[in-house]
Amino acid sequence: MGYEIDKTGAVALGPHRVPVPRTVSAEAQAYLSAPPWGDAPMPEGPIPMWHMRDYVDAQMIALGEQIRASYPVEIEEMTIAGVRCFMVRPGEVPPENEGKVLLNLHGGGFVLGSGSLVEAIPVAHLAKVPVIAVDYRLAPEHPFPAAVEDVVAVYRAMLDYHAPSQIGIFGTSAGGFITAQTIMRLAKDGAPLPALAGVFTAGGDLDDLGDTAQIFTLSGFYGDRVLPSDHEMSEIRAYLTGADRSDPLVSPIRGDLSAFPPTLLVSGTRDAILSATAAFHRALRRADVDAELFVFEAMPHGHWFLMHLPEAREAVDVMVRFFLKHLGIKNG
Repeated sequence: MGYEIDKTGAVALGPHRVPVPRTVSAEAQAYLSAPPWGDAPMPEGPIPMWHMRDYVDAQMIALGEQIRASYPVEIEEMTIAGVRCFMVRPGEVPPENEGKVLLNLHGGGFVLGSGSLVEAIPVAHLAKVPVIAVDYRLAPEHPFPAAVEDVVAVYRAMLDYHAPSQIGIFGTSAGGFITAQTIMRLAKDGAPLPALAGVFTAGGDLDDLGDTAQIFTLSGFYGDRVLPSDHEMSEIRAYLTGADRSDPLVSPIRGDLSAFPPTLLVSGTRDAILSATAAFHRALRRADVDAELFVFEAMPHGHWFLMHLPEAREAVDVMVRFFLKHLGIKNG
């Protein structure tokens, strides 16, 4: 069953129609009334995401430049602990923000997204805190735990200049899963943990993405973009290869979460990963972790990339306020 939009803008799922809700902004209604991929030609049937790497990476870099026009920042490419990174600096850093830094892990299904700064740019500008975007190694060429090792290396290097209480780690989609895996790895190694974590449209279990992933896969909602994790073209399979999916370093929800720092989770009701996000939030709360969950009505996967939507700007504002609070900075 494919993704179709009727003349009213409703998504047609076989005989069923999902109308555009009136509870979202006019901009969001217009967005939801059009195919989520715009006018871009779609391939016939699924293809491995990593075969689209050059095209998608170029699109994400271009989107980052568009966002930068509205949220001015300085960007410097650098190498930290042997890992390619981008330092994204706001125009000014108030005295109370000095010494604070955020690490951002981009999305891209573990297999693409290199050079994407679509999250780092608005966060750095609005929080007035430098953001280091870690260009971690990608699967299938570099499967788990390569990406986590890259993030851990950068984080440990940052500890030479910052106290753990001055550092936060956040990411969207694959970057959100890697954020959770990084926290578990640091805890296992006995390393000091960062002040906060942001796990956005992601969760803590790569073996079972939950109910919404099943619904989206079976219904074709948003273009059959969710493949079972054992599918030969699955980016999760490409990322994990032979890793034990029950290992808490792979699926943190399977381990002791009590050491996790305060964690913010964000998703939307049209996000196939919503169940994974919600399940991880509950697991964190059961472990007495200070965890907050925000779910946006009718918003798709990573909707905060769409900065023309009021809902995207609200989501980034939620993130920034959480980051500043847990970095010990008074919110403006």
